[in-house]
Amino acid sequence: MNKDSKIIVSSIILGASFILGSCINAYFNSNEKILSPQISQTSSSDNILNKEEAAAYLKIPVTQLDNIIKRDTEQKRNYRFMTLINLSLTLT
Repeated sequence: MNKDSKIIVSSIILGASFILGSCINAYFNSNEKILSPQISQTSSSDNILNKEEAAAYLKIPVTQLDNIIKRDTEQKRNYRFMTLINLSLTLT
């Protein structure tokens, strides 16, 4: 066999294997999973905590939670312009 015929035969075998594998996969997989996926029905209000509940969940006082929220808000405010400062320094 010459080189061209070996490539053609191997391509045919590869293609036939791919088609056969796809048919076997389609035959053994049920369509139930695709047609009726399991979706959990939870309301978003079940996942939202107020400050008192969050503090109780974290086992810290509400005042400490307020301080954490305040500090986080201040950090976000300070870091908001840091990217702009870094970009302007690298561009010059």
